[in-house]
Amino acid sequence: MFRKCVKIALYTAVISLLLSSSSLWRGGLVSAEELPPPPPPQTAQQGELIQTREIDVTGDGKPDTVSLIGMKSDTSSPYYNKLFITVIGPAQTHVVIPLEGGYNPLMDFCDFIQDKLPQIYVSAETGGSGGLSNYYIYSLKNNVPTAIPLPSPLHVKATFKKNYVVKMKLEETGRSFKIDIKDRKDDYEKFGVYKNGIVVKPIIVDVHGYGALKPMDVDRDGYCELRGVQRITGIANADTLGYAISVWKWKKGKWILKDASIVKTLPGKLRQG
Repeated sequence: MFRKCVKIALYTAVISLLLSSSSLWRGGLVSAEELPPPPPPQTAQQGELIQTREIDVTGDGKPDTVSLIGMKSDTSSPYYNKLFITVIGPAQTHVVIPLEGGYNPLMDFCDFIQDKLPQIYVSAETGGSGGLSNYYIYSLKNNVPTAIPLPSPLHVKATFKKNYVVKMKLEETGRSFKIDIKDRKDDYEKFGVYKNGIVVKPIIVDVHGYGALKPMDVDRDGYCELRGVQRITGIANADTLGYAISVWKWKKGKWILKDASIVKTLPGKLRQG
């Protein structure tokens, strides 16, 4: 009971610190997607405990209290202006890591870098029309916050072929995939890309950033890989031609691409997250 009261008091103190201090330790931002303008402020910033978990992330063999805290200027909005990871150790030491704001923030834990400790993973949707999110991975080994960089998005080169086929080549692997777009040939004819199935004016496709970058133990070896999904669009943002899917594993201090492919539609397990 005493420990619980101490943690409540510490959590209250951390909230007060977040609301009043601008000199917090700043963690590295590992996703550079531009956030939409936040809703106009209607009330003073309010701190909200989004998630919390007792888990050893520092390596001292004792559970730490790891929390994801959000700040809202409008309590009726789902948008968090700011997010913070707080780590309170058994000796009542605490670390605060500021993050960018967003929608539907989620915190998870997994050993990505294979150091026998879970790292902290956080995702938050940017809210833009591209369906993008910001992602963060932090190591707290020895109570030192270290940002783990994210894998770079894949690059795709597209070539429009006759009879409404797009050949897409993954530059990282050299593999090519064909996407049939006969189901939207009328749109591509109107836009002037095709005429009677012949390529007239090819366009450059857009390969978006990660719409999903989720931890999962693909190898079932106790360490997490990252599975990325990037949307590929054609004549408009709503014209989704396909998705680049990648699987990354951390080896020798960097992300290694284990597998990559391009599909027209996402498998059900990826749509469900």
